[in-house]
Amino acid sequence: MTLDQAYAIQKWLAEQEFPTTFSASLFFALFKTYGVPSISRLLVSTGQFASHNDDDDDDKLARTSKRAADTSVLLTNMVMARPGSTRAMESKARTNFLHASYRRTGKILDDDMLYTLSLFVLEPMLWTEKYEWRRLTDKERCAMAIFWKALGEDLDISYQQLPSHPQGWADGLAWLDELDTWRREYADRSMTSSACNAILASSAMDMMLYRLPTTLKPVGRNLLCTLVGPKVGEALRLPLPPTGYQAMLRFLVSLRKFLLRHLLLPRPYFLRRKYLLDSPQPFTSRYNVARWQVHPWYVKPSFQDLWGPRAWLRWARGGALPGHWDDKFLPAGYRLREVGPAQQIGKGETEMNEMIETLKAKCCHC
Repeated sequence: MTLDQAYAIQKWLAEQEFPTTFSASLFFALFKTYGVPSISRLLVSTGQFASHNDDDDDDKLARTSKRAADTSVLLTNMVMARPGSTRAMESKARTNFLHASYRRTGKILDDDMLYTLSLFVLEPMLWTEKYEWRRLTDKERCAMAIFWKALGEDLDISYQQLPSHPQGWADGLAWLDELDTWRREYADRSMTSSACNAILASSAMDMMLYRLPTTLKPVGRNLLCTLVGPKVGEALRLPLPPTGYQAMLRFLVSLRKFLLRHLLLPRPYFLRRKYLLDSPQPFTSRYNVARWQVHPWYVKPSFQDLWGPRAWLRWARGGALPGHWDDKFLPAGYRLREVGPAQQIGKGETEMNEMIETLKAKCCHC
């Protein structure tokens, strides 16, 4: 199976077959990384999640949502843009540049990079098995493995920790099995409770529950704690949910599976979930995003966003709408070479150009 074939299969799974499960599982994959103290300490030290005591909640949430929006922009372009395309290569080069100084100084460990990659490839598979109406086929799992293995190589993630690294792997499934075994062992020895874990978990919870009415937030929080599971919840210092929530979750999952399997038709192509807008703005070459979680970062105001039913609900709850507060949420869009913390805008052009040339030279991306 070629990389382009693997990409096409994964894109179909994410856009048409299991869009809700895939997008949710990637968010929870990132959430799980917060349970490793070596990862959470670095993230908290950047100041993009945690806030000083004199910061108000709005400032803290805006900073957290900007960090989440930038992560989403880079990850979505890496995963959903065709390998070898300008968008895919620029997002990888930008990610490598933003990580470079931390990796040189040992603040980002090779094991932490591999663990994060393992969650991104394995969590969608685990979530599909648990929560969807069917399991992934071996061909689909192999395609995802081939795609993510190549992506990891482009991000300079080492596979030396895996037993078959010296001689290589027979296929994507062999690599996937070794990665899964290593991931479990790494989580067992590295996922421990810490204050930094709890800070990140609190910030992420606030974002995930932002759109819920106040009266429903305790229910949503307990359901999220149930989805996370006891081991990760302990590392993140989350409270144990009441036992009834396990039964509630099982019922909701069973009901959804039944409806999808027996009462709903396959999702047609024109109703696929589009994660990327196809074209940039003609005069600025900036891209906008179509979906946002808390604040409309990089969202160009449209009639639907400002006057549609969802817009009225957001307005009634005091939520942010595209175009409000002037340019606070950057409605002009983003350039991939500028995504990241404000102090990094305009930096790294030389390094990113060199990385892009290296990516272009790889024959598997030709």
